[in-house]
Amino acid sequence: MLKKTRSLIMAGIILPALTYGQTKIHLTSYVNPLIGTTVLTDSAELGYVPPWRTWNGLLGPAASVPFGMVEAVPITTYGSGSGYEYEVKTIKAFAQTSGTDWEGQNIPIMPLEGKNFTADDFASTYSHANETAHPGYYRVLLDRYHINAELTATKRCAYYKFTYKIGQDKKLAFDLVHSGGGSSTWELNKAGDYIVTGRQGNLYFYAVMNHKIKSIDIHKRNPDQPEIRRSGQGAGGQQKLTGNIDIPVISFEKSDKPLEVKIGMSSVSPDGAKLNYNTEIANRNFNQVYNEADESWEKLLDKIKVTGGTKKQKVMFYSCLYRQFWYPSVTSDANGKVAIYQRRHEVPASAPALRDTIPGFETYQSPEFWDTFRTDLVLLDMLLPDVSNNIIKSIIFNGERSGLLPTSFHGDFASSYIAGSYLRGIKDYDIQKAYRLMLNNANTPTGNGVKGARPHNDEYLKLGYVPEANISHPTTETVSTAGTTKTLEFAYSDYSIALMAKALGDNDTYNTMMRRSKNYKNVFDSQTELMRGRLADGTWVTPFYPNYPYYEFMYREANAWQASFFVPQDTRGLIALYKSPADFELKVDSLFSIPWGGYAKDNLSCFLGQFCMGNQPDFNYPYLYYFVNKPEKSQAILDKLMSDYFGMGKEGLALAGMDDHGSLTGWYVFNAMGIYPYSPADPEYIVSVPIFDKIEMQLGDGKKFTIIKKGGGKKINKIMIGGKPLKGWFVNYDDMRKGKELDIYTK
Repeated sequence: MLKKTRSLIMAGIILPALTYGQTKIHLTSYVNPLIGTTVLTDSAELGYVPPWRTWNGLLGPAASVPFGMVEAVPITTYGSGSGYEYEVKTIKAFAQTSGTDWEGQNIPIMPLEGKNFTADDFASTYSHANETAHPGYYRVLLDRYHINAELTATKRCAYYKFTYKIGQDKKLAFDLVHSGGGSSTWELNKAGDYIVTGRQGNLYFYAVMNHKIKSIDIHKRNPDQPEIRRSGQGAGGQQKLTGNIDIPVISFEKSDKPLEVKIGMSSVSPDGAKLNYNTEIANRNFNQVYNEADESWEKLLDKIKVTGGTKKQKVMFYSCLYRQFWYPSVTSDANGKVAIYQRRHEVPASAPALRDTIPGFETYQSPEFWDTFRTDLVLLDMLLPDVSNNIIKSIIFNGERSGLLPTSFHGDFASSYIAGSYLRGIKDYDIQKAYRLMLNNANTPTGNGVKGARPHNDEYLKLGYVPEANISHPTTETVSTAGTTKTLEFAYSDYSIALMAKALGDNDTYNTMMRRSKNYKNVFDSQTELMRGRLADGTWVTPFYPNYPYYEFMYREANAWQASFFVPQDTRGLIALYKSPADFELKVDSLFSIPWGGYAKDNLSCFLGQFCMGNQPDFNYPYLYYFVNKPEKSQAILDKLMSDYFGMGKEGLALAGMDDHGSLTGWYVFNAMGIYPYSPADPEYIVSVPIFDKIEMQLGDGKKFTIIKKGGGKKINKIMIGGKPLKGWFVNYDDMRKGKELDIYTK
């Protein structure tokens, strides 16, 4: 067999080779970290004429390791999702944290040269032709300074290698007035000939350079810039930079070696940042750290091996799988210490004594549940149950202080995540504590001064739905209760709690929560056959425009079409509200065929009819035809979505919408494999036709689950599990964990 090997050598780094014709292929070679970094401009693809930069991924090519606290990212645009926007041709700095929701871009640094900069102008142009992105590694040539910048990382540390031309005057700016959320309180201390320490907000850093510091100079910003708040306390004998100052720039003694910068990070304390540096990176060189980062990614990608499909499909699959292991990030230091709150910006600066806490396990940020409970978190349950277990422990650890489980953005889906994890066999935590917190979220009558997890829960408990305010002439941006969406989502969370109650033998709670899971019926309007806002007196919101999208009126980031079918706990019960199954089928036909009206809303993009691929509420809608025994119609839609809505735009790098911590890329991973968690709290998966001939999944308990596609058709002929016919369309996770093979016959 012909063997062809391609290796990429950049500035002394040898990137892993992709080898054809051999049994072993380095899977990180399939990953393109630039997927999800660009923007769509074609109104035909978006569904509207874009009045702003659209949210087609918001990802960045950061150097990181799985679940890393550090995500070293090139910053082209502060205040963007990840900090990196592919179409912007200048790099402003390199930050130590990134993300997809504007919470990163912290502690930016920038290598400089000589006097070729000012405090207001030190960004450099660059070319994608001189840029390399790989899991755990990023490289770019900064044209302005002729500096080759390389980035890699450990879990809590960043490592930079800046190669200058011989004889250049090396400098390094700490642009601490910038971050993703805007200007921040900061400090910078000289702690030795080669060391600076400091913080930005509640993030601490310990930076060690391989060049001796000659001076630290202040470069003044334009006085017309907004005033920047800075504060800090310095240790005796250290050079302290604080107060109303601008950009600190380090100048170094002459050396022909590349400038290397190692930065330890901590959200706990300055000592924690130093500890993380000493533990993870102090005695390692750049190549060692990068090779370890690459190996960590390879180990996780290797948990799913696919055979067949095109190279383009494999690149998309592994690029999406790669994003499933980014979030949530670890928050504990290498010695186990953790700040009292998971989210860094919630750590109260007035309570430093509360930072020194060791819970006894590696802690994680609270997940963005509204986004990730549908896809990413389910995949972590399957592939990395130990990580899921520690995420749940972290949730409980923080919940014990508030008495509630965390929520994110909207809904109350921590309960759905915990219930689904428990039913998938993840149980190494205090389940009774978790269960009490779930019940607190569901039963606290939030409103009228009572604080709780579910907004307007007092009305939900009393009326069986969250009423909408009577607002004349609402617009897309109208802020109200989003009562219809809350009702649907609370009902699903109630169902999730019912599953947990049943597993724990709490029959009374099971019966109560199952009744409450039917509350979706209270916002179903039989006249329009859509979910519709109701006022507190029971009347419907009038006038009613089902095609018009709202941000927080009746619906959350949706119109009536995009919200009306979210009943994964009881889709057959939803169908029973229609005149007939055929009537329901016609309604779903309309969902996928009525043209989008050209409405521009930043969270909504890339439509198939009214269906929005670019936002989470619609994720399981392509499967609705299964429930009227028309799976072939679902498969046709799935095929179109996977082929046309991932890798969009002129560069082939855009996604249909914001990835939101792996949620959209997780949708692709599942559907490419031919299984999907239609109801994430249930330990079962609806089956479709995979795009690959064979998928081998290494589950967390050590069992290998294999999916085989037989035949080259697009329609399912029959399904076998463990050599026996599958009853219905759902494969149970217990069968998957037993290593039974799933055979999908197509015609």
